[in-house]
Parts: sequence; structure tokens; C-alpha cells
Amino acid sequence: MNADPAAIADQLIARQEEILGQHENPLLRLARTGRADRRNLRRMVQAVLLCMESEIVAYAVLLARFPRGAAGALFAELNSTLRALKPGLEACAQALGALPLVPADPARADGAFSFPLAVSWMGLHAEPAAAALALRADFAAYARDCRELVGALTDAGTGVPEEFRAYYDMSEPARLLTLAAAAVKEGLRRGDDPERAVSVSNLLMSGLHAFWRFAAEAGQPSSAVEAVPHGRRV
Repeated sequence: MNADPAAIADQLIARQEEILGQHENPLLRLARTGRADRRNLRRMVQAVLLCMESEIVAYAVLLARFPRGAAGALFAELNSTLRALKPGLEACAQALGALPLVPADPARADGAFSFPLAVSWMGLHAEPAAAALALRADFAAYARDCRELVGALTDAGTGVPEEFRAYYDMSEPARLLTLAAAAVKEGLRRGDDPERAVSVSNLLMSGLHAFWRFAAEAGQPSSAVEAVPHGRRV
């Protein structure tokens, strides 16, 4: 691998793009065959609410740890972006009747907590380059899959609330991707370990894959978590 930090960053990002291109999303696969339903979408939104709760705190922690330079700009932008998105997600959850998940019975919510755990660890322990590389993969994969999911649901004639369609028909987060790439290069230039960056990226992407499996109920028992009557929580 080239010893120049900028070249190393470019190689890490290029390899990341190759891996993302091979990623298979189980919920997207269901949607393309007309087998995704409101239960799946409800589970998806439940898990996203949980993820956002963890992300807002994790990005604030990262900003406190690394307030300057490209990393600081990235984490500040992320925190403000998520806060702006939260009302739309809450409207989407209300339209689907998606009640919050709690970790009272982890076996029934297996997968939903994987991403929050990964992003929380990252917020506390990751170097700037590692966090930025991991987040870049998350932005690229999640926005693409959400956009394709809306298209697949539409093509299959699956009825979804307009709030869901409006929230998840996402464009590519070009500014965040650019900021993340700059933070990776800056971190490597300052001595961050590229192998550790890859490891943290893999950790976060493993959590994202578990999130999609939860939404698709892949490997879930028939009694797995869904929206439950008011007064009860999973």
C-alpha cells in the first residue's frame, strides 16, 4: 500500500466501495419480490428510532473528542443533520404505528441493537479516521438502500404511508461523503492506524447488516418484535 496518507485513504475508500457494491440487503430482496409488508416497514422504523437515539449522542461525543479540523466539521454536520431529520422519522413512525423498542427482551429484538452498540462504542473509542471511514460506508450504503427500497416498494405495488415514502426516498448525501473522505485523509495524515480504521468500519457495517436482517425478519422467530398495543413494550 502506498505510504502517502492521502493515497492510503483513497485506497481504503475505493476498497470500501467495492465491498458495498457486493452487499445484499434482505429487506430490499423481499421488497423486489413483493413480499415486504407494513410489518417489515414498522420493524425498520422501530430500529431506526433506536439507531438515531444512539447516533445523536455518539456524534456529540465524537465532536467533543475531536472538535477541530475536518473531523470536527463532519461530526458537527452529522449531529445537526440528524436533529433536522428526527421530526420526519417520528412522523413516519406514527403513520406506521411503530412503538419504541427497549432492551427488555434482547432475544426477541436480536439485530435491532447491533448498530446502536457499534456506533456507541465508536463514539467512545474510535480515532477520527476510523470513525469517518465507518460513517462514510454507512452513509453510502444506507442512503442507497433506502432509495432503492422506496423504488422497489413502488414497483411491486406495496402500499406504504406517504410519510414513509417522503422520509426514505433519500438522495446521495454528497456533502457528508465529502466531509468523511476529508476526515479520513486528515486522520491518517496525523498518524491514525489505517488497519484500525478498516476494523471499525467493518464493525459498524456488521451492525448495519444486522439492522436490515431485523427489518426483514431474517432468522427471526414468528413472535419477533413488531408494533404492539399501547401500554405494552417489547
